[in-house]
Amino acid sequence: MKMLTRSMVRHAHAIAREVGARVIMLHADVIEEDADLSSLVEDVNFRIILVSHRPDFLAPVERKDMCSVVHVPDIAMTRAGLVKVATLVAAAESLVKAGDRILCLTGIDGSGSIDTIMVLDMGTEIELFSASTADPLPKDVTPAVFERILTLASELGVEGREGRTVGTLFVIGDSDRVLSQSHQLVFNPFHGYPEGERNILDHRLEETIKEFSAIDGAFVVRGDGVVLSAGRYLAPRSKLEEPLPQGLGTRHEAAASVTVTSDSIAVCVSQSTGTVSIFKGGRMILDIQKPRGRGSDAL
Repeated sequence: MKMLTRSMVRHAHAIAREVGARVIMLHADVIEEDADLSSLVEDVNFRIILVSHRPDFLAPVERKDMCSVVHVPDIAMTRAGLVKVATLVAAAESLVKAGDRILCLTGIDGSGSIDTIMVLDMGTEIELFSASTADPLPKDVTPAVFERILTLASELGVEGREGRTVGTLFVIGDSDRVLSQSHQLVFNPFHGYPEGERNILDHRLEETIKEFSAIDGAFVVRGDGVVLSAGRYLAPRSKLEEPLPQGLGTRHEAAASVTVTSDSIAVCVSQSTGTVSIFKGGRMILDIQKPRGRGSDAL
């Protein structure tokens, strides 16, 4: 194992104790060998969240009592982007909560070198997280559904669709209220199909979702993952208390507004930049910028 990684982990352990961190978040895909990862985990006498792009990744068996695993979309992300996504997913799964201080260790996938340390305070980091991120999901939305939509949105933001950039919007949760504040722009392509055939958790639906992402309007998704509609025009009866950041358009405004008048969460993909923005309670709680290149070697 590289000396840099050993040194970073050793110092991270000391920093975590000094700053009162509740958990250490480690990007497991940086370490190629399972034995090296297990050895690192053993060196850290702390609760650990292991972050991986690999859907089949599991914590080392001998250390599973102190490790949790968070899976993130298998796309190119900057270091900061990966930390944002991993922290949001960890919050959705109740692995971290408001007030927690998290020490994050990351680097380039497969490099074998941990080269970056970040310390985050859940709920007070203005640049990365707003207070509502600490409790991000509406009551009727399961973490698995949110994570699946986050993956689809991230893939669309980075890859587009058949070489074209794509802008789209997913509104998840409190679906009856969302539907009452919207109408169809086109015939609903999901109408009439059994619920079992239109659940976002079924990976066979992936190509269908990506194909319909080119339709104007939003996807409305029930909290258990059933896709109720695509091509939905949102017309929420509300005004935002705080203006959105400059550069965001009408799709983002609709996403923010519908989360004011319903207990929903909205995931928006920008057609111009590929940035994925997440809204709750009328505010943008997180944005994930598309990396400039295919590699994730930028901060």
